[in-house]
Amino acid sequence: MRRLRQLLQESAAPASPSMEHCELCREPLAASHRHLWDGRQRNVVCVCSACSLLMTREGSAGGKYRLIPQRYLALTHFVLTDSAWRDLLIPVNMAFLIQSTQPDRHVSAFYPGPAGAVESELDASQWQPVLQANPVLDTMELDVEALLINRIRAPYSYYLVPVDSCYQLVGLLRRSWHGFSGGEAVWQIIADYFEAIQVQSHVWNQPLTVKGSMHARS
Repeated sequence: MRRLRQLLQESAAPASPSMEHCELCREPLAASHRHLWDGRQRNVVCVCSACSLLMTREGSAGGKYRLIPQRYLALTHFVLTDSAWRDLLIPVNMAFLIQSTQPDRHVSAFYPGPAGAVESELDASQWQPVLQANPVLDTMELDVEALLINRIRAPYSYYLVPVDSCYQLVGLLRRSWHGFSGGEAVWQIIADYFEAIQVQSHVWNQPLTVKGSMHARS
């Protein structure tokens, strides 16, 4: 677990020392820090504690930035049949899905790999059956939370997580992948990553039907 935390910090760390500062005020950043979603540039911004507090109100900075939440849910009763999974047309067994704030509210699937994350947009006909079977997805915050899917081996696991956690996973794979299959080490890193996600997650046992709820039953 300590090694995983170190890898997560390294994957999120900027490439040059000049970038190890809050991207808003330039204050030095702690190893563990919050992130904002820049809706205009469509990327994640590292911020210090003071700047993250300024972004807790809706509409802060003219609505350009949104503070990425820190909610982790283990969806132990998630419903996704093999048929519904095939209908999503996701070519790998690990992905994360994000619903956009764009007017069409489209859902994109991202597949982490050695070159980063490949994105594909889902049709409404693919997403709606999954949404209807799992009311908890109605609480997923647009742009800043993701449905994280791990079907590498049974038992399959599903989580609702902050998007910065997903991008950390992307960074881990990009930095650790070797050869065609990734190498033995990368699969251990993936296992450790999901173990850490499970440990910090609240367990979702019952349907949540109120959009925007930030609580799970455990």
